[in-house]
Amino acid sequence: MKATDALEDATRTYRKSLRLVAVFSLLSSLCMLALPMFMFNTYRNVIPSKNIETLIALFLLALVLLVTMGILDAARQIMMSKAASRFEMKLAGIVMAGELNRQHDPRSQTVGDLLLMRQYLSGGALTALFDLPMLPLFLIVLYLIHPVLGTVVLVGGLGLIGLALWADRETEPYLQKNNQNMVRSQKSLGMHFAMQEYVRSQGLYRQSLADWGQYQKELIASGMDHAAKTAAHTGIAKSSRQILQVLLIGSGALLVLAGDADMVVVFAAAIIGGRALQPVDQLVGGWKGLRQTYDAYKRLSARMAELSLPQAATPLPAPDGKVLLERVTYVPQPGKPPILRNISLSADPGDIIGVIGPSGAGKSTLSRILVGYLEPSIGFVRLDGQELKVWDPVARGFHIGYVPQRVDFFEATVRENISGLRNEDPPEWAVSAAQRAGVHDLILTMPEGYDTPLSKSGYWPSGGQSQLIALARAFYGDPRLLVLDEPNASLDQVGEQIFHNALKTAKASGITSFVATHRPAALQYCNKVLVLQDGRQTDFGPTQSVLGGKAVKTQAVGKAQPEAQAEARSEARTEAQAQAQPQVRTQARPNVQKGAGASGKAPARTPAAAGTRKAAAVSAKANGAGDNTGDNDGSDKSGQPSKTVGTDAPKPASGKAADPSAPKQKRVRQRFNVQDVMAAAKAQSSNKTPEGAD
Repeated sequence: MKATDALEDATRTYRKSLRLVAVFSLLSSLCMLALPMFMFNTYRNVIPSKNIETLIALFLLALVLLVTMGILDAARQIMMSKAASRFEMKLAGIVMAGELNRQHDPRSQTVGDLLLMRQYLSGGALTALFDLPMLPLFLIVLYLIHPVLGTVVLVGGLGLIGLALWADRETEPYLQKNNQNMVRSQKSLGMHFAMQEYVRSQGLYRQSLADWGQYQKELIASGMDHAAKTAAHTGIAKSSRQILQVLLIGSGALLVLAGDADMVVVFAAAIIGGRALQPVDQLVGGWKGLRQTYDAYKRLSARMAELSLPQAATPLPAPDGKVLLERVTYVPQPGKPPILRNISLSADPGDIIGVIGPSGAGKSTLSRILVGYLEPSIGFVRLDGQELKVWDPVARGFHIGYVPQRVDFFEATVRENISGLRNEDPPEWAVSAAQRAGVHDLILTMPEGYDTPLSKSGYWPSGGQSQLIALARAFYGDPRLLVLDEPNASLDQVGEQIFHNALKTAKASGITSFVATHRPAALQYCNKVLVLQDGRQTDFGPTQSVLGGKAVKTQAVGKAQPEAQAEARSEARTEAQAQAQPQVRTQARPNVQKGAGASGKAPARTPAAAGTRKAAAVSAKANGAGDNTGDNDGSDKSGQPSKTVGTDAPKPASGKAADPSAPKQKRVRQRFNVQDVMAAAKAQSSNKTPEGAD
């Protein structure tokens, strides 16, 4: 079903429900004639005859008609409110689903337009449109009383409508300018509230107020101009309405003086004329709301023509996780340069593919394409042979786990967030997902465990906790494909280990995983690596093959994460302090030192020590320090533990052992690149193959 079809259906349903409203409006307007008829008969018949029975009968008849009029007015108001609510209910879900299904520029304003329409269609000035058709009937009655009175009301009514149209034309430019300034002001205000943490921490109150204030100043100025123009026309309309009433009474008085009518007829005509002009007066007063509702309907209609709804598809068996990308190119907008160009690769179940490249290389865009959020402009992505965009969207989401670069949550419990608000699922599924991701114990430490409500105004997890909860969410429902975009950017050493264990779990479970990362430690768990540069695929293949490729030697990954640097430096200092002994060490070459063994050969290193030294090497490269450890396997026939100096122990030029108490050399921080990352990962993988990694 198309969104425009839903709009047409809702509009037809609303119009049908208004038929009974129109009947009730007709009956209510007829009942309104009870007052002038009562006045006419009282002064023309009852008073001269002094007949009390006739007065009582007229009173009871008028009472019944006026009470009926009130009931009819209330009933039509209720019917209009229900019709407007049904209109919104038919469209609200479709509008929201269509906006959420957009690749770009989802707007909450569309739902706001729908709310505005419901409020106006519920009644108010809109009821005047149903009373307006009774104007000819009242004019006929006035013409029967006297043609002059009918002519005065007709000309006056047309004049009021003309004033409304003139006011609309005059105030329209002011209204449009005010609306534009309102959008700009609200956009600026939302931006500054989103930046509230930074503003408060840096004391940028004056700068924020000045930036938002310039838009708010324009909004206030345009609002005052619009209000002044509207007030002028409103005053003219009100004065004209009262002048018309005076003209009606004056015309009746002239007829009395001329002997063509009596005073009773004049008063009755004044009441009928006022009732005839009432809907015109209401339309003039509510013209602004009517115009806004019409504009909202036009925006809603135009927007729904652009919306595409998620379409259900034939259910397919659960995929194995085989992923194929062929010539994937993505262009954000026509005329813009592509973000991704001609990406082609394949992944088998259980593969863990590291995606690396400098900032802006297209890693996040590729992640969004892999999960189906974005569709390739050229080429396609297949999951188990079926093009990704053809999969049923609900099933696709259940088979693909995703950790976006920016993690956010619903304002719901931890369990509900892990399940993606699938509250009909068994609660045990959320617990199982957290256990598989290794974050079960972390969740238990939260105030109410899995039932902890997450709220911006209450408890909200830290950056590292958020990424771990998002990791558990990605494992929900036994996915066959994981797409992780910078999943360890905020993790400390413990969190990093949890993440690495989750990668092992994914590989052992045969889950295909794509990991976009800047951290070198994660690459040791990847059996394949994709290198991106300016949206182009410069290399892809087995990790060991890509490590030596020329493509990686010119790639800049970006700064090392502070946590990773601190972790590596801490391990290096610990090793240096533990192994720094007052022994004489010789330097056969800058990065390899002889041990204390009699053989003079390089002593053996345990796997744990080797891993620690490699982490230290990464830290040294990330911070511009010289290499203090070699890339050799660190073992000899003697099998004795190594006593090489850690990265934080400076070597004296004489070749003597470094004094641990000596002041350390100041490191020069510098940007590390893929070559550094790959060298470290290669060294780690060459000395110790992690469990579950190829």
